[in-house]
Amino acid sequence: MIGVLITDGAIDFLVQEYTYLAVFSAVFTVVLALTVDLQEMSMEESPTNAPYTAIAFLIGSITSIIAGYIGMRIAVYTNTRTTFGCCEETHIGFQAAFRGGQVLGFVLVGLALFVLELIMIAFKATWFDGAYEALGDNVSKD
Repeated sequence: MIGVLITDGAIDFLVQEYTYLAVFSAVFTVVLALTVDLQEMSMEESPTNAPYTAIAFLIGSITSIIAGYIGMRIAVYTNTRTTFGCCEETHIGFQAAFRGGQVLGFVLVGLALFVLELIMIAFKATWFDGAYEALGDNVSKD
């Protein structure tokens, strides 16, 4: 009963937090696009062909929201299991907490690395190949 109330409260908190984060992310993405990316796209030599900084920021914000949601769900679930485990024996509660922390850490780091790799692949395919051609023979693709 209490675990369900804590879970519901955590999800309600995330909804409120992510409402503000979504507004901030949208506004700051536009600011980045109109300042940093617009300047990069209008350069005479080797201009970029898309607002890469704004895109990377927005993808990072979305990844942060997903990671926060996953993290909160795992943390609340682990907290409930730890409490019940400690009612039986402290060692059982410790094992539940330790394993929950491991899962949380590996999931969030794995998600971050996966999204970073996707961004790097996408940006390399769309911009870096064109940048190598613009720079000529001075830079190798290796």
